[in-house]
Amino acid sequence: MSLKRITIASLAFATALWAGSGRVAGYFPYWLQYSQFTPEDVRYDFLTEIRYVSLVPSESGELSLADDTDAPNLEKLASLAEQNKVDLVISVGGAGNEDAMRGLGASEDALSGFVNSAKETLEKYKADGIELDWVPEEKSDFDVFKKLVSALADADIKVSANLSSDVSKASSYGSDVFGRLSSASLYFTDQMSEEVSSVAPNANLRKAKDVIDAYIEAGLDAEKMMPIIPMYGKSFYKAQGLGSSYEGVGSGNEGVLSYKDLMKAFDGPDYKVTFDEESWSEVAVSGTETIVFNGIPSFREFAKYVKDAGLGGVALYDLSGDHKEPIVSLMVTVGQILRPDVNYQPKKKKK
Repeated sequence: MSLKRITIASLAFATALWAGSGRVAGYFPYWLQYSQFTPEDVRYDFLTEIRYVSLVPSESGELSLADDTDAPNLEKLASLAEQNKVDLVISVGGAGNEDAMRGLGASEDALSGFVNSAKETLEKYKADGIELDWVPEEKSDFDVFKKLVSALADADIKVSANLSSDVSKASSYGSDVFGRLSSASLYFTDQMSEEVSSVAPNANLRKAKDVIDAYIEAGLDAEKMMPIIPMYGKSFYKAQGLGSSYEGVGSGNEGVLSYKDLMKAFDGPDYKVTFDEESWSEVAVSGTETIVFNGIPSFREFAKYVKDAGLGGVALYDLSGDHKEPIVSLMVTVGQILRPDVNYQPKKKKK
């Protein structure tokens, strides 16, 4: 069953009458160089911010590209972001680089080297800020995290951070750290994995509200928060819906499918697609697998929540996963609610 047929009736595409505005950020990971998605494919008009993933610090604090071969992409992305008046934020760290981030707090020289390299990076790419992509685990990690935030802020560098989505850790950062952040993101991705015994949502956006409330109670300003939600789904072989067992991953690249690829799959009769009100997520069930993902209904509901709660906006992971057609685009769905002044109609082709 086509997801288009589920949502078109309820999607007011031509007009969005929501007052106010918000931020919409999109992630551009370095590995997109190995796909068909380039900086020229980014729909800059629909974004306020692009986050490039990622740079990695050395023991001395010097930043370098996670993959040196992606330098041309970053340069082009920076140029186009500037031309289109979209903020560029450089993400530092990422999965697998936790020890490198911890090491920045080992000495004053490493910390100073990191700050100086961050300045040089921002100047080189005319970027607007640094994002710390590292979730502390132990108390010593939180101490280092505070050092990094303070050192960058003291150098007049706008610093944002990806914070833990674990409610129990919200109070571990400290309100003084929150006060120095320009924005804070919370990952609500990959909540379903092979380690989970029965199928659960890929991103339970209802539960996200509990995490956000915990951070507000811990002293983080609501307007600084930009939850990160995924534009991809996960498949599970022989599963028959939420709560059912499964026998390994299903279709896609190791069980992962981009939102745009899901739209192609759902154009046929093989899948029954439904919206789960309890988790604000979508579920697609066929005779051989279940796919959990977030689509137009859940993105729309969550964007309305973000607006009503006075949060800063939404970050989308990653830009290559969205559908190009505005009527089924997740970026457009969010934008119509958070940035209703933008024209989301398809541009007419020049004759």
